Amino acid sequence: MVNNNSTSDNISTGWNYYREGRADAAISEFENILKQNPEDIDATYGLGLAQRAAGKTESAMHTFQKTLELVNKAKAVYEATRTPEQAESNIKTPEDDSFMMLSRMISQRISEIQVAQA
Repeated sequence: MVNNNSTSDNISTGWNYYREGRADAAISEFENILKQNPEDIDATYGLGLAQRAAGKTESAMHTFQKTLELVNKAKAVYEATRTPEQAESNIKTPEDDSFMMLSRMISQRISEIQVAQA
């Protein structure tokens, strides 16, 4: 069967499953997305949350660490495309804020798992 849904539709479906408490369905949906696009940050983060909700703590920890790597990689690519003037500016862009917030959210999830395991 051919899936004509867009990645964004599939991500929405995954998040809906997660919100409904259907962690296993969310995991399956996010994993399917990642088969097509292994560097999708939203799907990777959603997968980590769904894994944690399903009690798959070790998998969630690994997935959150991978998500943080993807964010750092995307940030490095973004920063490499900045002009010298932009790079030296003290003015933060919306992208800078997004990378900072994503990093904080993911680091918080990792810390929560570490505390729970201690």
